[in-house]
Amino acid sequence: MTVGVDDSDSAMTAVEWAAREAAILGAPLRVVHAFVWPLLHLPPVARRMGPPGGERVYAENLLSRAADRARAVAPSVSVSTALVKDFPYPLLVEESRTSEYVVVGASGLGALATALAGSIAVRLAASAHAPMVLVRGETERTAGRVVVGVDGSELSAVAAELAAREAAYRSARLGLVHVEEGGRGDRAADVLASAAMRARQAHPGLVVEERVLPGHTAGVLVEESRTADLVVVGSRGRGGFTGLLLGSVSQTLLHQAHCPVIVVPPNAAERIREEPDGRSSGAADQQTGGG
Repeated sequence: MTVGVDDSDSAMTAVEWAAREAAILGAPLRVVHAFVWPLLHLPPVARRMGPPGGERVYAENLLSRAADRARAVAPSVSVSTALVKDFPYPLLVEESRTSEYVVVGASGLGALATALAGSIAVRLAASAHAPMVLVRGETERTAGRVVVGVDGSELSAVAAELAAREAAYRSARLGLVHVEEGGRGDRAADVLASAAMRARQAHPGLVVEERVLPGHTAGVLVEESRTADLVVVGSRGRGGFTGLLLGSVSQTLLHQAHCPVIVVPPNAAERIREEPDGRSSGAADQQTGGG
């Protein structure tokens, strides 16, 4: 589990969520900060306007505070930190190769980094090698319900498998939601039945709700997020345009959901299905005492 931090309140909220999630999954937590200052080649006069003690000391203190916050929330979790000279997006993409999830706060990783690199959350949701979590909305809600949007696409099927695991770990209900848009609901029963069957086979005893709802998928899932601990979606569904970085549904959820959102990128789908219980190698090593 990797969480990217800056000095914003939303980043610290993301740290707390990631720590609780790591405890649920039995995974270690790695807190990382992209140290961009050396890469900007600023003139000395600009550097003198930086934080007291210098940028590196400030960044190290930031990581220390974040690690302390994580340990306070989840004392059983093994927490490590890393200060890496890189920009946030490439750093987190690389971290995602060996992480359970890559987690960011709702306001991104800092105004400067966002201006330089674009919307980090949107880019990660499209291209990370692990599911990307955007921590937003109500992060401590205990509704006992994990919602996933299913539409018959391959990515939504993988998202449903991941959501089922999350629900099982949390002893929560799994809410499978299929939205009828413009009369395209003829396959709804089959799509939901297939996802529900896989979830029940993988997690006997899991309570699964199957719902077909009218409307627009993005708006329906935003509304469903009001009564969920977590919403899970694939990065794009059956109706997406291949030239777009991210599907409209996942983009809308990243901006409007009322709870944390997990987006499954294409790069993560194969790993989720191939590895035991969908776990990353790093998490598996932690469970077995490996490096």
